[in-house]
Amino acid sequence: MLKFLNPKSLILRLMAAVSFATVLIFLCFGLYIEYTVKVHFAQMDMYELELVSKSVKNTLQHTHNASKISFDSILLSHPNIFIYLEDKGEQLVYLVGSNNSNLTALIAKNRFLQNENPQIWNEGENYYRVLISTVQNDKNIAKITVGINIDFHQHYIQHFRTSLWLATLIACFVTVITSFLVIYFGFKPIKTISKKIRDITTERLNTRLDEKHTVNELKSLIISFNQMIENIEDVFDRQSNFSADIAHELRTPISSLIAQTQIILNQARKEEEYKEILYSNLEEFERMSKMVNDMLFLSTCEGGAILKDEVDLSEEISKTVEYFSILAEERNITLLTQGWGFKIIGNKEMIRRAVVNLISNAIYYAEKNSVIHITLFKDKKILQISNKAQIPIQNIDRLFDRFYRIESARDRKSGGSGIGLAIVKSIIKVHKGDISVAYNDGVITFDIKF
Repeated sequence: MLKFLNPKSLILRLMAAVSFATVLIFLCFGLYIEYTVKVHFAQMDMYELELVSKSVKNTLQHTHNASKISFDSILLSHPNIFIYLEDKGEQLVYLVGSNNSNLTALIAKNRFLQNENPQIWNEGENYYRVLISTVQNDKNIAKITVGINIDFHQHYIQHFRTSLWLATLIACFVTVITSFLVIYFGFKPIKTISKKIRDITTERLNTRLDEKHTVNELKSLIISFNQMIENIEDVFDRQSNFSADIAHELRTPISSLIAQTQIILNQARKEEEYKEILYSNLEEFERMSKMVNDMLFLSTCEGGAILKDEVDLSEEISKTVEYFSILAEERNITLLTQGWGFKIIGNKEMIRRAVVNLISNAIYYAEKNSVIHITLFKDKKILQISNKAQIPIQNIDRLFDRFYRIESARDRKSGGSGIGLAIVKSIIKVHKGDISVAYNDGVITFDIKF
C-alpha cells in the first residue's frame, strides 16, 4: 500500500514556513524603513548644524568685541540649537541655547569624545546631535560646538519601532490564520483522495478515483494513479490466470504419469509393455520439459535482454522458411516471401525464436492447399505474416495470452503448450516494437512493427 506524507504535519510545516517568512519580510522591511528614517533625520540635522556653524563663524568674524557676541538671530531661527565656544585653554567663552541646564556637565562628560565628526550625546533622556569645528581668530575662540536636540527624532523612531513590532505580530497572526485556512482547505481534496487510496486492497483493485469532481491541479495525478491501478489490476489478473493455467497444464501430464505408473506396478508385465509405458512417460516428460523451458525463456524476455546484435530479418526469415519447407509441403502449404528486408539492432536468438514461433504457428493453423504470405516493408520496418485459417472470431483477442490455445478440448496433438505467441509478444516488446493481429474474411494477419 502506498504511504503518503501526513497532511497535518505538512500543514504545520507550511504554516511555520509561511509565518517565518512573513515575520522575516516585515522585519527586514521595517529595519530598512527605520534605517532610511534615521539617515533622513541625520541628514536634516547635519544640514542644520552645518548651517548654524557657518553662521556662528560668520558672526565671530564680524564681531570685534567677544563680550558683545550675540547669536539671538541664529537661535530665533533654530530654537533647538545650543552653541558652546571654548578658548585655546578649553575654557568656556560662551554658552547659549537649549533649555538644558546641564549643558556644561554634558560637554565635560563627552570631552574625551570630541572631534570634528558628527556625534550623538545624551544626558538622561535628552539626546543631542553635535558638530564640533575649530577656528582661528584674534578673539581667542578655538573651538565651536554646535548641538541640536533630537529627542523628537528619537521618540519618533522608538514609536515607529514599537508600531513595527506590533504590526509584525498582527501580520504574523493574520498570516498564520489565513495560511491555516488556505492550506487546510487546499489539502482537503488530498485528504479525501488519500482516504480512498487507503481503501484500495488487492481484493478491490477495480476501485478508481473520480477525476471529474476534483480540482484541476490534482486531475493529472488522479489520471496517473488510475492508470497505475489499472496496470496493477491487469498484472494481478494475468498472474492469477497464469497460475491457474500452469496448474492446469501440469496437472494433466502429472496425473497421466501417476496413473500409468500405478497401473504398471499393479502386476508383472511383459518387457514390451514396460517399454511402451516408459516411452509414453518419456513423451510426457519431454512435453513438460519444453513447457518449463518456454516459461524460463518467457521470463528472460520479460526481464529484458542485451540488444547488441545486428539482425537481418530477411536472412532469418529465409533460414526459417527453409527449415519448415518440408513440413509445409506435407500440408500442401506454400511459404511465399515478399518485399525488401531490413536490419535491426537486437538479440538475434530472441528474434529467431519469434520468427520461428510465428511461422510454425501459421503452418499449423493454415488451411491445406493455401499460401502463407511473409512480407517485409523496409520503409515502415514492418514484418507481416498472413494466411487463411478457420479461427473463431472471439479467440482473436486472447491469442497472446499464456497457455491459451484455440482447441476447445485443449488437446496436445500439436505438442504445443500455448505460450508461443506470448513469447513472441514479449520478444517484440523487449525490442521496443509492437505486434497486432487482425482477422478478416478468413485471413489472419500478424503485423510486427519495429
